Amino acid sequence: MLCLSLQMEKTLKGKVITQIVLGDSSKSLIKQGMCNLNERSGEILNTPLKSIKNQGKWIFLEFKNGKFLLLGEIIGKFIYHLENDHVPSKFHILFKFQDGTFLTFHSSLYAFLLVADKKQLEEHKYAGNQGLTPISGEFTYDYFADILSRYKNRGIKGVLNLQSEISGLGNAYINDILYQAQIHPKTKVYALDEDKKKKIYQCIISTINQAVKNRGSSSEYDLFGKKGNYIRIMDRKTENRKCERCGVKIVKMNVLGSSSYLCPECQKL
Repeated sequence: MLCLSLQMEKTLKGKVITQIVLGDSSKSLIKQGMCNLNERSGEILNTPLKSIKNQGKWIFLEFKNGKFLLLGEIIGKFIYHLENDHVPSKFHILFKFQDGTFLTFHSSLYAFLLVADKKQLEEHKYAGNQGLTPISGEFTYDYFADILSRYKNRGIKGVLNLQSEISGLGNAYINDILYQAQIHPKTKVYALDEDKKKKIYQCIISTINQAVKNRGSSSEYDLFGKKGNYIRIMDRKTENRKCERCGVKIVKMNVLGSSSYLCPECQKL
């Protein structure tokens, strides 16, 4: 999301949206309450884009009239098109700019696309309730240790996935982080000694920095349709393969409703 946000800031800042076209596929997002462009698109038309900022899994597009377009929890892709580019036959949302360029969004599962004012942003259940991102200079070990101290009875995977405490960590990155730290995703926080906590913190920082450096994972797209170069260590492709450390086969298990991939030898519970 950081890479996409930076590209949006560089490419879209100052542009003016003159029309928003809702494709047929957008109806599902609207029905789920994840998109309100059917009712509030007029609030962000014909006013320049002032800034684009990232926070965790969200991107905030601020307009000069004080309104925001909140883009969050995106599973899909935004693609920027030049003036004479062909309009894709299928899309969820299309944003037309005054200079003839346009932006399309295609969701492969879900995403939030919400127009809001500043107060509504701050009060939003998800967008307005986010912790520090690991790339922030304020995300220190002390900050991380304080989080762990308040969730001692929870499993470590669940704590790492609390966006209100650590924004931007998704299931895919958490799998890699815990594999590198050699920690089972169901391990209770109270069972972690200081060395293990520090190891997890170090793996968070190194994993996210690598992801940012490589423009996201190979399943993520940037603003120009290019996939990221970060190769996940633990995902469905590694299931049943031998662990690089010990040779035991990687297994898959459901933890908190999502897939975890781990080495049963290196990541013992």
